[in-house]
Amino acid sequence: MNDINLFHLSIPAIDLERTERWYSEVLGCQPGRRSAQAVILNLGGHQLVAQHKGEYLGDSQKGIYPRHFGLVFDSLESWQALRERVMAAGVGFAVAPKCRYRGTVLEHWTFFLRDPSDNWLEFKHYRNSEAVLGCSEHGSVGEAGSGDG
Repeated sequence: MNDINLFHLSIPAIDLERTERWYSEVLGCQPGRRSAQAVILNLGGHQLVAQHKGEYLGDSQKGIYPRHFGLVFDSLESWQALRERVMAAGVGFAVAPKCRYRGTVLEHWTFFLRDPSDNWLEFKHYRNSEAVLGCSEHGSVGEAGSGDG
C-alpha cells in the first residue's frame, strides 16, 4: 500500500445479493471478495463492506440525519456523471440534487440516496476544495431546519 490511507466502512445489508447488485449497477462499485456473510465493494477507491443482516435493525431513520456516508467529488463533472448514472438507472433520489450555501465559501452540490437496506448515502462536490476539511471559521455544518432528522 502507498502512503494513501483508505477509508473502511461496514454497513448492514438485509439482502446481500440485492445490495451488491445495487451498488454495482447504480453506483458503479466494483465488487471484491465475497462470502455468504459479506461482500467487499470498491466505493471511490475505499473499502465498503456490506455485512448480511437478515432483517431491519429497527432504527431506520426518517431523514438524512444523523447517519449517512458517501463521497466528496473533486470535480463537478464527476458528481454530475454519477447523478446522471443514478437517473439513468431509474433510482429515485432520497433528497434531490441541489446546491447548498450558494454564493459562500461552503457552496456545494449534493444529493442523497437510500440503498436497499435503508442506509443513507450523500454525494457532493464543493466549489472551494478548502471547504471539504477546512474553513473552521464558518460554523455551518449540515442543514439547520431541513426537517430531515
